Amino acid sequence: MHQRRLLKYLLEDQNYNPLERPVLNDSHTLQVSMSLALQQIMDYDEKNEIIAISGWLVFEWFDYNLQWNPDDYGGISTVRIPCERLWTPDVFLYNSASENFEGTMKTNIVVQNTAVNLTTNSNTGQVDAYVKNAEWDLEAFVAVRQSVKYECCPTVYPFVLFTVQIRRRTLYYVVNVVVPCVLISFMTLLGFVLPPDSGEKISLQVTILLSVVMFSLLISGIIPASSTALPIIVMYFTTVMLLCSTSVVATVFVLVLHHRNAKSHTMPMWVKIYINQYLACILWMSRPEHDLTWKTISLQHRRAKERQNSLTSIQNCAPTPLLAYSSKSLLANVTSIDDQAYASNSLPNNMNASIQRQQSKCNNPHHHHYSHDPNEISLPRDMRVFRSELRSIKAEVRFITDHIKKEEEEDDASQDWRFSAMVLDRLCLIIFSILTTALSYCTLFSAKNFFKLQ
Repeated sequence: MHQRRLLKYLLEDQNYNPLERPVLNDSHTLQVSMSLALQQIMDYDEKNEIIAISGWLVFEWFDYNLQWNPDDYGGISTVRIPCERLWTPDVFLYNSASENFEGTMKTNIVVQNTAVNLTTNSNTGQVDAYVKNAEWDLEAFVAVRQSVKYECCPTVYPFVLFTVQIRRRTLYYVVNVVVPCVLISFMTLLGFVLPPDSGEKISLQVTILLSVVMFSLLISGIIPASSTALPIIVMYFTTVMLLCSTSVVATVFVLVLHHRNAKSHTMPMWVKIYINQYLACILWMSRPEHDLTWKTISLQHRRAKERQNSLTSIQNCAPTPLLAYSSKSLLANVTSIDDQAYASNSLPNNMNASIQRQQSKCNNPHHHHYSHDPNEISLPRDMRVFRSELRSIKAEVRFITDHIKKEEEEDDASQDWRFSAMVLDRLCLIIFSILTTALSYCTLFSAKNFFKLQ
């Protein structure tokens, strides 16, 4: 009964007009207080930069026309009136993600008879009823009142800017994206440990590169296409892709050196000295039957400079046992044969008698063992045949010896190329280990929230 009389008094007896601004004088400014009570972050689309939140917009103002004495109406000090019957401030959501979205919902207005002088609310939003999100962590919620004046009209349009500062909870992405990528990037080092003869060296490096590219495409699908700022995770994936691409190039170069031989390439002197000796010594590498200490290498280098035009002096730096003893000794034994040792006076008497009996048979000038050496004219015919056969045998042995020597020299050259590939493989392993560790540490730990996993 009292509430009916009160509503009749406020809306009908005073001829309340919802289009009229509720002030005593039209020149006065009506102060409206606005606050947002954030309830929950529903969703955040990083790529399109759209956030969906739920909350309450609370407006407070003093309506000059809605005044009464509570004692005259049964002590009623609060009444609820539909918003269509009263004047409401004209509030519009500027940056709405949807053009058809209505930022406010029409509800009943709570009208109170109080003597409180309304002031603007604090510059922090209300988070008393906030429900935590599993993916995003709310760090700050700030409200700032500002105003703007457009060139088209002199009216000043005030607005309230609500800033919601959120931080992604990193546990999900660290476990599912960052850790696998870090492990894959360190697997690049295994490509420099794998022997070139295995045939899987380049396949491993290319597979690792494709895996990193796949992770990079996964990340690029969820971040906004913006050129104003570059996320740290994108910087990390970019550096890892550069390292993997460089490792593929280095692996190809190592394989090219590994498969070189003496028939196709000649090893330059600087490769043999500075890579196979000095660099191998610095990298603490060892080679069978080669002394790679710094003192020995310096001594060999000085000797090589003194006789740089001699091929044998270069080979003496690291001779192989087979070349030093087997082939050379065989060749020396063959070439040291004294042809005069097989003169007739050194043969037994029965062999001389046999040669005398067959002398007439061997006087054929077309015989293939016949020699035109004037020193052999005085020898028996069979002796000349014997000496000719011996020369043929010596020539065959010399050919075999030269062939073995050539094969050993080619094998030594091939082993030098392979050792050069091993040295560069070790060098790439050390360099890429340092670069991968340093870049991973600097990039990931530069994010201040990297350890805030919860």
